[in-house]
Amino acid sequence: MTLLPPTVEQQRRIDDVLPPDPEMRKRDIAAIREWLAKQPHLPKHMDDKRLEHFLFGCKNSIERCKLILETYFSARTALPEFFANRDPLARDIQDNCDVIEYFVLPKLTEEGHRVTILRLKETALERFSLTAITRRILMVLDIRLQEEASLTNVMIFDLKGFTAGHFAKCVPTQTIVKKAMLATQNSMPFRLHRIYYLNAPTFIGSVLNIFYPLLKEKLIEKFRIHTGDGEELHPYIDKDILPNEWGGKAGTFSELNEAWRLKIEKHRDWFLREEKLSRTNESARLPTSKSLIAKELDGVQGSFRKLNID
Repeated sequence: MTLLPPTVEQQRRIDDVLPPDPEMRKRDIAAIREWLAKQPHLPKHMDDKRLEHFLFGCKNSIERCKLILETYFSARTALPEFFANRDPLARDIQDNCDVIEYFVLPKLTEEGHRVTILRLKETALERFSLTAITRRILMVLDIRLQEEASLTNVMIFDLKGFTAGHFAKCVPTQTIVKKAMLATQNSMPFRLHRIYYLNAPTFIGSVLNIFYPLLKEKLIEKFRIHTGDGEELHPYIDKDILPNEWGGKAGTFSELNEAWRLKIEKHRDWFLREEKLSRTNESARLPTSKSLIAKELDGVQGSFRKLNID
C-alpha cells in the first residue's frame, strides 16, 4: 500500500502552515544530532530522513522534537507489552489483522490530512485484544515515520459491531489501557486534527464520560460523533478518497486491510532489527536526564491530562 504524496495544491496548503526552509532544516537536524550525541542512554542510528519527519511532526520545534525522541526510545524499553515481539508474522498480529480492519488511506484530504480507519471485522469478544491492537497501531505509525512527514491526522472509529463488552476492555481504569494511551499518544510525533466516531451506539455518551475527566478539553473538542455510517463523512472529507463501502474509490475495507497486513510483513526485518536498536540504555542515563515515560508510569493511576494532542 503506497501512501500517495501531496498534490501541488495540498503541498501549498501544508507549506502555508509550516513554510519550508531547507537550510534551517539542515541546521535543526544537526542540532538534534548534537543533542543525541550528548545523551549516552539514547541510540544514535536514526537516519536524517526519519529525524526530519519527527521534526516536521513537532511543528519544527527542536525542543519538542527532543522531548518526543526521548519518549519514543524510552517507551520501547518501558512498555514491552507493545514494543517487544513485534514480528508481523506472530500469531497475535496475524489474528488481529483477521479481527480488526485497521489501515491508512492512500490519498490525503484536500487540506493535507492523513486519514486512518479502525473498525471491527469480527465481533467475537474473546478475539478482541487491546494489546495486539496497540502493538499493530504502533507498527503502522513506525512505517509512516519512515515514509512521510505528516502535517495532521484524521482518525475514524467505525463502532459498528462494538458491544458493551468491547468497551469494557477499553475503560481507562485498566492499567493496560492507560499504558496504551501513553504509548500511542506520547511517544509519536503525530498531530491530530479530528476524530470521527461512526455508528455510535446509544450508550456512547456514557463510555466517553469515563474518558473526559482524563483528557484535555482541546482533545475532546476534536471529537465528532455520528450514529450513521460512512456517508456522514462526505460533508467533511472528499468521498473519493474513502473506502468503496462509504461511496469512495480507495478500495474495499478488506482490500485496504490486507494491503497494510502485507506492508507490515514486508518490513519484518526492519521491525526485528529496530526492536534491538531503538531502546534506551538505562544504566548509561545521566542523573540529570530523567525518563518522562517512567514518571508517567509511576503515576499510572493518576491523570492523563498531559497527553500530546496538538
